[in-house]
Amino acid sequence: MITILQHGEHEPAGTVEETLNAESASFSVIRLYEGDPIPTEPPEKLIILGGQMSVNDEREFPFLAGEKQLVKKAVARGSTVLGICLGAQMIAAACGKTVYAGEKELGWRTITGCHAPGQRFFPGEFDVFHWHKETFDLPEGARLLATGKAVKNQAFMINNALGVQFHPEVTKEIIAFWAKDLGADERTAILKDSEEKLDENRFLCNAIVHVFLAGWTW
Repeated sequence: MITILQHGEHEPAGTVEETLNAESASFSVIRLYEGDPIPTEPPEKLIILGGQMSVNDEREFPFLAGEKQLVKKAVARGSTVLGICLGAQMIAAACGKTVYAGEKELGWRTITGCHAPGQRFFPGEFDVFHWHKETFDLPEGARLLATGKAVKNQAFMINNALGVQFHPEVTKEIIAFWAKDLGADERTAILKDSEEKLDENRFLCNAIVHVFLAGWTW
């Protein structure tokens, strides 16, 4: 069984969930923002979605403390883990590293795959969707799999956990909702870019989820 941690109503699993359904993979969604209890023991497979909060906002969002403990156990025990944006930062924080303010990235950016085994779906340069303003230090022993010019740590692997700073799960509807409060020009540019890049992003998401389901069998 796959467990998905969701931090907010408007940060759903999107294309990740579509791919899991297409593969008839069983999963449950823990809606942390609704007060769903956090498991005390890590599942065999865990997906940590994005969110509008920081991993450092434990006072405002008390569930983050318990979530960090769960993720720490999952990484230590070798559970198959996928962390997306806030989820990647959560993996880093659970491994004792600092998450801090970085360059804000909103919309589509080009990043570069840099090391095996990520080259299976991070080859050369590729475009991904960002929606974040924090970054993190890599945990000791982590392998950097993709990097960017503005924000270095874009994808990394530690034990059996993969963290990606970008959003492979986004759909047209998710992006439109996130961009609704931007200025007209910025919103129009992001939506136009999305029309051109979402098919490639869906292909990337499918590839990541398929390898996740196989237990990161590269």
